[in-house]
Amino acid sequence: MSSPENFSPGAIPALFPFRPWVRRAGLSIVLTAGAVSTAIALALVLSPSARYGWIGERFVWVYIGTLWLGGLKVWLGTRRPIAEVASETITLRPLHQFRTRVIRWDAISGTEQMLGGDRMIVYFDTARGMRFVALNLNLVKGRREFLTLVDSRLRALGFVEKIVERSRYLSRHE
Repeated sequence: MSSPENFSPGAIPALFPFRPWVRRAGLSIVLTAGAVSTAIALALVLSPSARYGWIGERFVWVYIGTLWLGGLKVWLGTRRPIAEVASETITLRPLHQFRTRVIRWDAISGTEQMLGGDRMIVYFDTARGMRFVALNLNLVKGRREFLTLVDSRLRALGFVEKIVERSRYLSRHE
């Protein structure tokens, strides 16, 4: 794993992991889902008529399923870095999406970021048209280094900065 300070073309990708509290939050949700599931299973074993009460409600099972899925998505999703910056591509793994986005630098058409904000949007071109991916910067360990690295890479490609009210844009066109 290389650090952002000594990043150079052809080097091993600069990896930016999730902050540790994100993984702990996912584990906490999984443990809560497990505890509730265990409590319901025990209630059903000890008192089979409990299935006719609130335990039998469909909403309870949807809620528990959502806890399991969301918690596992966060907990397991944080095992890989949230971002990887390589010489040819940038890889982004936002938690709110199931899909990893590997974007070629030459496909990026611009970025958007609120001044002092916690979100960066990367706009990029695909065969099906322009797409975007939003990244929660509060989850990135090494946020400043990540932003500096992305900024320097895009400026080297000829991107220019434009500030409109409270938003900062980097784009190929003024």
